[in-house]
This record gives sequence, C-alpha cells and structure tokens, in this order.
Amino acid sequence: MWAALPISREQVFQPAVDARGVRLDVYAETGAGVVDVEMQANPHTAPGRRLRYYQAGIDSGLMDRGAAWRDLRDSYIIFACDFDWFGAGLPVYTFENLCREDPSVSAATGAVWKILNARAAGCAPTEGMRNLLEYLRKGAVAPGDRLVTAMDAEVSAANEDREWVGSVMTVRDLMEDVRLDAQEQGLAEGRAQGMAEGMAQGMAQGREEGRAELAARMAALAARLAEEDRAEDAFAAMADPSAAERLFRAYGI
Repeated sequence: MWAALPISREQVFQPAVDARGVRLDVYAETGAGVVDVEMQANPHTAPGRRLRYYQAGIDSGLMDRGAAWRDLRDSYIIFACDFDWFGAGLPVYTFENLCREDPSVSAATGAVWKILNARAAGCAPTEGMRNLLEYLRKGAVAPGDRLVTAMDAEVSAANEDREWVGSVMTVRDLMEDVRLDAQEQGLAEGRAQGMAEGMAQGMAQGREEGRAELAARMAALAARLAEEDRAEDAFAAMADPSAAERLFRAYGI
C-alpha cells in the first residue's frame, strides 16, 4: 500500500514572490487525503503558527476555482521530532479544531496535526507507536513491525541515491550552520553567511565562471531573508534557480 502512494520529496509552495514559501519534506496524496511529513531536529519557536502556515500552504493547492467547499480534501500534517516540542511529556500530540466551550463539538475542518515526540517512546499507547518512535529516535527496527521495516527499506534505498543524499545533506548542513551561528554568535550576518554559502554551493553546480558574482548576490539575498526569518525561502532558492531569480527581482538584487 505504501509503495503505491505518489510521494513528492521537498515539495515547495510559493504563494507569491513577496510571501514566505513553504518547503515540505515529504508530501503524499492518498485516497484518504493528503499527508505532509516533516522531520524536525531542532525546536523552532512558535510551533503552532508554523503548523498554521504549513496548513495554509497545503490548502492553497487543494481546490480548483469554482470547486465546492466539500471538495476540499482532508489533510494530515505530521511532525516527527527528536524532542518534546510542547513539554508535556506526551509521545503524540494531536490537534484538531474543537469547540472550547464543548470539546465534543468539532468544526470538522478535515485538518489534523500530529506531533511525534520520539523522546517519549516508552510512554507510547500502542506497541506500533512505540516501535515507530524508537525507530525515529535510535534507528532501531522492531522485528515483525511491517511499517517500520518498510520505512527502513525506503530510507536505505534513499541513502543509495547519491544525488538526493547530496541535496539533503546540503540542506541539513545549512540548518546546522544557522543553528550554531544563532547559539554561538547570535548575529544575523553569521546566519546570512551560512545560508549564502549553502545556497551558492547548490546553485553554482560546479561552474567557476560567474561564481563570485553569484555568491555576492546570494549573500545579499541571504542577508535579507535572514532579517525576515525566511529560512524556507532560502532553502527554496538553493534548490530552484527560478525561485532564486524571483527573489532576486523581488528584492532588487
């Protein structure tokens, strides 16, 4: 069943040139709706607002002009975390739109958010969930668990795709640079430089000619994006030259 799902890696939703983009790690369309799975290594601030913006980006691509509201497909956003984002010690946090005055009344939006906390694997309500969280935390494959076994096989296959691994590692390295700069220096310039180096590396594609000019433009763009906390757009520019050109024009760079 899982192998039949149409999956897009690192799907990017860019609603407008001057709007913050949304980069989705794994985006799948299923018979039950659409699923976005995000891997989180570090706790960013304002998780609820981050989820809200991801939801808006996903929803913007789910309805054609003139479609009925009932045609809006269900969606599931899953953040797999190696930390407790909300600090309540729960292995899974599930969020839906319920009435505050009477939680038995649901707005029935069809949108579900799930945050997985791998640190609380021992508190998981089911064996399957515990196996999944242990895999996220340690990479341990529980014998006989079909889902975790299938996931591990997909991870192994992806790791053999050198082009994909290289692009992912560029993003991961970039994220680590940004995190370390923020912790050790706290300077926007440092964050911008980290983004610029990764972006220039991804965009240059081994070209020597024009590298200095491109690096300078990327550095300027990264500085502007860092000032506005638009890391996702930096990632999009690194992966997609056309996205970079749109941002260059938007900022007059």
